[in-house]
Amino acid sequence: MPFYSEVVNVLWTALLGCGLAVSGLAQKPGSPPRFEDFPVTDTFKGIPAAPILQSPEQKRYSTRIREGVSIGRGVWGGSWKDAKEQRGPNFAGHYFVIRWGCGSDCLMMAVVDAGTGKVYASPIPGVGTELFVSMDIMSDREIDFRLDSSLMILHNACRGARTQCGVYYFNWKDNHFDLVWQTLVDLTKLKPE
Repeated sequence: MPFYSEVVNVLWTALLGCGLAVSGLAQKPGSPPRFEDFPVTDTFKGIPAAPILQSPEQKRYSTRIREGVSIGRGVWGGSWKDAKEQRGPNFAGHYFVIRWGCGSDCLMMAVVDAGTGKVYASPIPGVGTELFVSMDIMSDREIDFRLDSSLMILHNACRGARTQCGVYYFNWKDNHFDLVWQTLVDLTKLKPE
């Protein structure tokens, strides 16, 4: 198993290095999108609406979601690694992206419309939960987004019971996430010697 972990870490480092190198280039056919490719110019100003909690899971995490909207708890501007908590919308002009941990290798997220209070699920919900973000447990989990863009990038995210992991690019459009680009590593093909 130690060898397997080392191989996965080397592959993730190579994959992310390539992804970062490509993301700095101008948008070309066949290259990942950039924040500038999905601009948002209308920014919410005013007092945000109270979150409308509809699902049982939204209600279970009501304190996290409400405090995100009211006092900025769990609301970071852009990259989780480099940012500090802030008040006000932080994504696509008028949405709150609220994130919180739920264990050693667990991440939860809700998207709340500042104008209407409607709560939306994460782009890649986990099995049986709308707010869990399925991320590779052996790598740094990172989500990048901006207030002035509708693009959200999930690094080391997973789909298919953690068999399809990689970098996913989503565009927030018409109140849902559309997958616009992905770079995957199939972890089922990595076998220890």
